[in-house]
Amino acid sequence: MILPSNISGRCSEPPGFKLPRMQLNSPVVTCEQAAAAKKIPLENELKTLVLYTSCGLHSVHVRGDHRVSMRKVKRFLSSDEAFMLAPEELAKLGLAAGTVSPILPPLWEVPHLISESVIDLDFVSTNAGTLLTYFRFSPRILLGAPKVFLGDFEG
Repeated sequence: MILPSNISGRCSEPPGFKLPRMQLNSPVVTCEQAAAAKKIPLENELKTLVLYTSCGLHSVHVRGDHRVSMRKVKRFLSSDEAFMLAPEELAKLGLAAGTVSPILPPLWEVPHLISESVIDLDFVSTNAGTLLTYFRFSPRILLGAPKVFLGDFEG
């Protein structure tokens, strides 16, 4: 489902600027590590991948206990290719594994592909741009991004 760009709730400023940041005791990189450190179910840890597609950069969001299906992403976008950005390409965006946060720049401005099962959760958690800080918020906040697509992107 494609959401029109004028739905209510669109945010001009990334919501990560206003949300409280919480602190971890030790650095985490993976969803499994983050969920364990936060003592939350793995499904509530937001998994965000930055993808390069023939349609440009996209971020895709699934529950932490699911995988992204590149086949579904390519089909949805009518794209010939879709693959995760290499670490050196992530670095050009000022990001690294474990610091990819969809509610902070630069990803807030990138088109968001959100699995519908994420929106059904009571809350999600994701890093706050570092390996030691995180956010906890309603997944509906993601619907306020400038460009949002809902669908089934899990494999």
